[in-house]
Amino acid sequence: MFDRITLRRDLIDCHGQVLARRGLLISAETIAEAAREARPGASITLAETFAADDIGVPLEEHGYRHLFRSAAAQATVARTLLAVRLPVAIFDELQALKLSDPLRYRHGMASAAVATRMLAVGAGESRLAPEIAAAALLHDIGMRHLPARLVRGPEPLRSHETVEVAEHPFLGAWHLARLLGPHPAVDAALCHHWRNGQGYPDLSRRPPRALEVVAVASAFAALTQVRSYRSDPFDPRGAADVLVQEAAAERMDPSAVKLLVHALRGGAGEMGAIRFARARHTGGPAQNHYTTIAAPARSFI
Repeated sequence: MFDRITLRRDLIDCHGQVLARRGLLISAETIAEAAREARPGASITLAETFAADDIGVPLEEHGYRHLFRSAAAQATVARTLLAVRLPVAIFDELQALKLSDPLRYRHGMASAAVATRMLAVGAGESRLAPEIAAAALLHDIGMRHLPARLVRGPEPLRSHETVEVAEHPFLGAWHLARLLGPHPAVDAALCHHWRNGQGYPDLSRRPPRALEVVAVASAFAALTQVRSYRSDPFDPRGAADVLVQEAAAERMDPSAVKLLVHALRGGAGEMGAIRFARARHTGGPAQNHYTTIAAPARSFI
């Protein structure tokens, strides 16, 4: 049971303010309590911030051309992302992340665009779409609180290092809970590696289906982007093949993976008609030193 951690170091925001002290116990319950007690500051839309200039980056990437193939699809995604409303303190964090770890910032932006496209294909434009887009944009913010050697190093991780990386959902969820209060982004940060119960951390209940979309969008974005531990990214077909295999092994939500495949096909036809083919290995990098993160079998206290 990996359902809680004890902070190894102080959790500090981009302005140097302490969000939590070393030694604090963090669990799903304490994160929910922190969210209830939070007093978020004034909020603004993404359209009013520096990030508005960056939403076009994933929309124009050649590797994502199948997802955003039409001007209408691009306009829908852009409109949703620009409508994301968050406290000013959150946009400060994103700006600091863009400067300190541009690849991680780009990952969040791509995840938000992919998740938004998936939702639009599945259900059209929804008033809740900006909140899910925000959840995808912020889901990996816990990685900012890990040592750089664990985040950007090219070498495979040692066993004790994988344990430390596995803590980042707790770090991100606590950080966001303190700044946002109750919000889908808090839950997305906590559960985006849940992997149908086979990932981490251990949760007492299944995440909402919309957050399974965030998890699949994040995985697709990660596979198709540059990483220090592999020679080159997966192409979209190869990334989709990986996720189909994960769904077949019950490590990804099959419905969310089908939604991604449906979006890659342009949203034409009935999603229910999609059938997963046998395992394929296409479009992958020549070298991939990715270390599978396995959470501890017991609570790390």
